[in-house]
Amino acid sequence: MSSSTVAETVYNEIRDDILYGELQPGVKLKLEALRERYNAGVNTLREVLNRLVASGFVFVEGQKGFRVVETSPSNFKELTSMRLLLECEGLAASIKQGDVEWEARVAGAHHKLSAVEKQMLSEESRELTVRWSQYDREFHQALISACGSDLHMRLHREIFDQFRRYVVIELKTHGFRAHDIIDEHRAIYDLALARDLDGAIAKLTDHIETYRRRPQD
Repeated sequence: MSSSTVAETVYNEIRDDILYGELQPGVKLKLEALRERYNAGVNTLREVLNRLVASGFVFVEGQKGFRVVETSPSNFKELTSMRLLLECEGLAASIKQGDVEWEARVAGAHHKLSAVEKQMLSEESRELTVRWSQYDREFHQALISACGSDLHMRLHREIFDQFRRYVVIELKTHGFRAHDIIDEHRAIYDLALARDLDGAIAKLTDHIETYRRRPQD
């Protein structure tokens, strides 16, 4: 396995452990402990941690090393506003500019998401939750994939994952809301492919805002 492939694997493993609370907000990321946990060299870990800093999951504490970024209500408010901005503008541009290839990407992503959501109605596991989270992100990325900006897409992915982390850590839920979220995804999908700009944006906005309105435990 090449060094770049190893680094990508370790990056995904640490990011997922941060996303799902295995590595709690504020915890110090000691290189020796990480080396044993993820079976990676120190140079690879430094590269990965710096990528996680750039993605907003980790911060450098002066000369003291790396820590997982804390969560806060104000941070979640900011993340929600940024996700709304990126996703709504991206969807609007995609509805206006998207061709049949965009429609195919949206349809394919929704098909995968719908299949795993049906499975989640009857069973629950970390593996299934991680797969659902991946397909959920892929669906929302497909919706904005005709926006015409790689930077827009990259920023959206980073904000989406940070948003997901807050939902898991602070609201103590992985984000799957059974039939409610299945119906929301279906409605967004139908409205987007029907090129109903106002309807799709309104449904997407309500879908994202649901978590901000959700009471914390």
